[in-house]
Amino acid sequence: MRQLLTALLRFLLRHALQFALFIVILLAGRLLLAEWRAYSAGSEAVTTLRQASSNAGNHGAGLADAATVRVNALQHASQTAIATRLQEAQAQLHQLRARQQPSLFTLPLPDTNTLALHAQDEAARRVEIEVLTQEARYLSALHAAISGEDARQTLARLHAAHVSAYGALQHNLRQRRELEAQHPLAARLPGSDAYAQLSRLEAEGQRLREVNLQAYRAWLAQRARTSDAARPMPFAIDTSALAGALAPLQTAISMSEALLARNWIARWRAPVLDVAPTAALLVLSAILLPVAIKAFFYFVLAPLAARLKPLSIGHALNVTATTLPLPPDGQSRISAVSQALQLQPGQLMLIHPTYLQSSPVSSTKRTQWLLDWRFPFTSLAAGMVALTRLHSDATASVTISASDDPLLEIAIVHLPAGSALVFQPRGLVGLICNSGQPLAIASHWRLGSLHAWLTLQLRFIVFRGPVTLIVRGCRGVRMERAGQGRSISQSATLGFSTDVLYSTLRSETFIPYLRGQQALLNDRFDGGNGVYLYEETPRHGKQPGKVGSWFEGFTDALLKVFGI
Repeated sequence: MRQLLTALLRFLLRHALQFALFIVILLAGRLLLAEWRAYSAGSEAVTTLRQASSNAGNHGAGLADAATVRVNALQHASQTAIATRLQEAQAQLHQLRARQQPSLFTLPLPDTNTLALHAQDEAARRVEIEVLTQEARYLSALHAAISGEDARQTLARLHAAHVSAYGALQHNLRQRRELEAQHPLAARLPGSDAYAQLSRLEAEGQRLREVNLQAYRAWLAQRARTSDAARPMPFAIDTSALAGALAPLQTAISMSEALLARNWIARWRAPVLDVAPTAALLVLSAILLPVAIKAFFYFVLAPLAARLKPLSIGHALNVTATTLPLPPDGQSRISAVSQALQLQPGQLMLIHPTYLQSSPVSSTKRTQWLLDWRFPFTSLAAGMVALTRLHSDATASVTISASDDPLLEIAIVHLPAGSALVFQPRGLVGLICNSGQPLAIASHWRLGSLHAWLTLQLRFIVFRGPVTLIVRGCRGVRMERAGQGRSISQSATLGFSTDVLYSTLRSETFIPYLRGQQALLNDRFDGGNGVYLYEETPRHGKQPGKVGSWFEGFTDALLKVFGI
C-alpha cells in the first residue's frame, strides 16, 4: 500500500511540475509575443512618422521656393495685382484651415499605409498653411507700403497747392498795405479810384483766404491718412517657423521613440546588430578554419612527414632486439575470451583484479598500488593501480578473463630475454616477471620527429624481456610481421617491436578525413623480422576527429602525448 501511495504521489508531482512548466512556457511565450507585436507596431509607427516628416519637409521646401519666386515677382507690380494675390492667398488659407481630416477611429482599424497617408497629408497641410501665412503677411506689408507711397505723393501735391494759395493771399495783403500807404484818405473815400481799387483787393483777399483755408484743410486730412510704412525687404521664408509647423509631428516621433526604447527587444536589437557581423565572422571562421587546418595537415604536413626518415626505437636505443615469436601456422590472432597461464615458482604476476577469474587458493595475494613506482603518472593514467600481486611456491594455473565486458579478449605476449616491445599501457591488463628481477620499463621521448608530432605521440614506453604481457583488445588482438610494409589505423595499434621502422602514412581520401570519418594518418611498420600488435575493433579513438566533449578530447590528446 505504501509503494502504491508513493508511486501515486510521484505521478501527481511529476505531472504537476509539467503543468507548472507548461504555464511558465505559455506565459513567457505570450509575453514575448506581446513585446514583439509592440516592437513591430512601434517600429512601423516611427518609420511612418519619419517618412511623413521627411516628405513634408521636402514638400515645404518646394512650396517655399515657389512662394519666394512668386512674391518677389510682385515687388514692382501694381497695387491691384498685389491685392488680388493677397485675396487668393487668404482664400487658400481659409480652405486649408477648414478642411477636416478623416477619422482614424473606424472599424476595422486602419492599416499602416492608411496611417502613413494620414500623417503625410496632415504634415503637408501644416506646411502649406505656414507658407501661405508668411506669404499673406508679406503681401499685406507690401500693399501697405505701396499705398503709403501713393498717399505721400498726394500729400506733397496738396502741400504745394496750400503754399501757392498762401503765397497769393500774402501778395494780396502786401498790395492792400501799399495802396493804403500811398492813398491813406482816398482809399477810405467812397467813389474814389483808390477806394474802388482797395475794395477789389479786399474782395480778392477774402476769396484767397477761403482758397488757402480749403487747401490747408485738405492737406491736414491727407496727412492723417498717410502712413510711414517702408517698403519691406525681398521676401524670404522663415525656415524656423516652417520647421515649427512640423513640431507636433516631431513630438509624436519623440514619444513613439521613447515608447519603443522601453521595449526590451528594441533595447537588445542595437547591441545584437552591432556584434552580429563579428559573430558571423567568428562562425564563418569556426566553419572554415578547421577545414583550412585539415587541408594544411593533409596536403602539406602529411606528405612531408611521409617523405621523412622512419623512426627506429631500436636504432635510437643502440640495441638489437630479439625477434618475437609469431603464432604457429601463420595465424595472427593471439587472443581468446580467457587465457590459462602457468605461474611458475619464482615468478610474480601483477594483474588487474577485475581480470583475475580464478587462481589457486594456495597462492599468495596482496595489493600493489602501482605497476611501477618509477612511473606513477603512467600507472595512474593507464589504470594500473590497486593491482593484485600474486605468487606461488608451486606451479599455479591462473585463468585470466574480462568478466565485465563480453567484447574484450585476452592475449598473452611473451618477451624473451633480449627482446623489447614498444607498448601503450592502455592495453595492458597485467604481466608476469621474475620476482628476483626489477621490471624493465623505460620511456623514450622523440621531440625531434615530425612523425611523433603529427601523431602527438612524443613519448614511447618500452618493455624489455624477459617478461610476459597480458594484453586486452576489443574483439581480439592480432600480432603480425611488418615485412615489406604494413599500414594500420592508429587507434588500433597496441605496440610494436623495437626493430620495426615506424612512420606515418597519409589516409587515402581527403573527404572522409574532412568529415571526421577517418584519421589523418595511419601507422606504418617496416622491417623484415619486426612485429606489431593491434586490436581488431578499437574503442579508443573509434571516431577520429570526433570526441564526446572538449575535455575528453583534451584528455585523449594528453595521454597520447605521454605514450599512454
